Amino acid sequence: SEKQTEQLKQLATFLLKPQNQRLNLRIEGHCDDRGTRDYNFAWGRKRAYEVKKVLIKSGLSENRIKTISYGKERPAYLGKDMKSRSKNRRADLILQPIFN
Repeated sequence: SEKQTEQLKQLATFLLKPQNQRLNLRIEGHCDDRGTRDYNFAWGRKRAYEVKKVLIKSGLSENRIKTISYGKERPAYLGKDMKSRSKNRRADLILQPIFN
């Protein structure tokens, strides 16, 4: 959505500040419980990649971003209703400090 794209642009701006140069980002793609394991891993990869694309377009270097797909393996919300399923279709973004 437009709101999410704007939030990602703001995140890129934050990460580009000199004081944040030692922070990298891991993007975890997730899906709901429907579909096969392979199908959901593919969708998780695509979801994480789409987020990565916006961040790179916003100026963040690709080498500061790692993506991983967990498919349907790590649901954040239990339940088979549409609300729970929609919340499980997500990309989690985790800041990772560089310690060396």
